[in-house]
Amino acid sequence: MEARRWAIRVARGCVLFASLAPLAWPQQPPQPAAPAHVAPGRWAAVAHALGLAGEIRGEVFRVDFTPFAGNVWMHGVRLAPGEIDGSWVSFGQQGALGWMMGRLLVTAREGARITGVLARNGLEVTGVLDPLPGSSPAITAVYFRGMGEAEMLARTLKKALGPALRPARDARTREIGRLNAARIERVLGRPGEPVSGALVFRISRPEHVKCCGLANDPLLVFSGVPLGPATGVESRIAFQPEGARVVVSGRLAVRHDEAGPVERALEVFGIETVALAEPLPDEQPRIFFLHFFGKGKPLELAQGLRAAVERMHHLPPVTPP
Repeated sequence: MEARRWAIRVARGCVLFASLAPLAWPQQPPQPAAPAHVAPGRWAAVAHALGLAGEIRGEVFRVDFTPFAGNVWMHGVRLAPGEIDGSWVSFGQQGALGWMMGRLLVTAREGARITGVLARNGLEVTGVLDPLPGSSPAITAVYFRGMGEAEMLARTLKKALGPALRPARDARTREIGRLNAARIERVLGRPGEPVSGALVFRISRPEHVKCCGLANDPLLVFSGVPLGPATGVESRIAFQPEGARVVVSGRLAVRHDEAGPVERALEVFGIETVALAEPLPDEQPRIFFLHFFGKGKPLELAQGLRAAVERMHHLPPVTPP
């Protein structure tokens, strides 16, 4: 036991040394801020069919909405709304064919009903997972997709979900309480943004990830749908103040060979891996979501997450000015 404690102290010391030397990292331009809500333009018919406005991210039209409401508790802590990744749907066009994919966050009791409704309406449920095992109430994330004409897909989703398609509140300017964001950003080497009581970091993968290609369906005449932040393929880290300590949760988008090293890096700093799931069945390269939860001192948790991210195939982190 004493040897294990000594090993953990040494590991923490190594990461702390790295976090105190940010100038050793090559500099990169900061990640662009999330775009504000915009007029849908070419996606006007899709927005009208959904009854919701959205935002254009590159070639993708994304709509964030809030079918889940109520408080969520985890290990005696009430999670801030910004601590919980919400629901969304994205639309794209690949040649003459449109596509839609999204994520619904609902109570576990509603999860089975929702998956049935989506399936009966011709949409494919690609993954059902519990992003926060042990939470109260239990919650479920349902991943789905569809292929075809984009406006028709939007009408199908509207028919399936009905009044559950409520617009999400824009909470990017909400306060984050007693949380030293600058120090956490310096340790992680990336800028964050305040979202409904939490400091949120989003990290994109550097390689091109695609799904739904020719190998999976001979009727599709393209090489695959490109996936990225607009379709949920990104890491999300959220810090929430809890007295003198913080709660951290989220997911890391990892490849299979990264999962073990990332989990061990988190464990050294007391961050628990609560789930490892694959929401898409046929993406290339294969991407898993490693969900985590931790409670402790802000900078120690930030150091643990930095150590985890360093074990992923990412470019070096950005050092905020």
